Amino acid sequence: MTVIALGGLTGAGARTIGPVLAERMGADYVDRLILTNVARHVGATVEALHQREERPPTRGERFTRFLQRVLERSAVTGAGGDPYFGPGVAAFLTEEYEDLPEPTVTRGHELEDEKYIEGVQHAISDMATDENIVMVGRGCYYILKDMPNVLRIGIEAHIDDRIATIARRERLSIEEATRTVVARDEARFYFFNRFFDIEDPDAPEFFHFVINTSMVGEEYAIGMIMNAIDALREGKLQ
Repeated sequence: MTVIALGGLTGAGARTIGPVLAERMGADYVDRLILTNVARHVGATVEALHQREERPPTRGERFTRFLQRVLERSAVTGAGGDPYFGPGVAAFLTEEYEDLPEPTVTRGHELEDEKYIEGVQHAISDMATDENIVMVGRGCYYILKDMPNVLRIGIEAHIDDRIATIARRERLSIEEATRTVVARDEARFYFFNRFFDIEDPDAPEFFHFVINTSMVGEEYAIGMIMNAIDALREGKLQ
């Protein structure tokens, strides 16, 4: 069983190479499926997780999460007379609280950081123990960095090429695609910094090798990866 973990900059081509590579390998391709599994694990909708990954949480959203925790603590401690929330809130939250199913999270900012990353790690690690698989995104190459059956490959490209890829794939104008790339890059850096304390998620030490798709064509890149897969399986990669 071989796992290919692709990671890299927004629009660099991992989501173009990934499906083709999976087909050549006869492997499953996992992208949005990760979100579905995470959603099931943490009790959130896929849309909430998608919102969470598109951009970092705003100050207002962080405050809302803080406010929710205050309400929950008030319920647990019996602070029913809180002058800001009134006596009805704590009573509502504590009534048969332990017997109620956790509500489905429908907004990205409502998802607790710890529960989110636990769900991501659980889903990715669980899928990496199955059949041959190609994974893209969600920090999979970092989460699986200690597994010997995982080939970790970084995909990068020049900014103009990345913008053009997003514009073509998502039918956006160049201006819209530029804003999308910037926002998703910021969210990606926030994700790695917040959950893994990593400043540079594209550092070469996280990958077996990195491919620049602005300089290397798709077919040649896939050939490189297929050769590396053979070397990994034969124990000749190092």
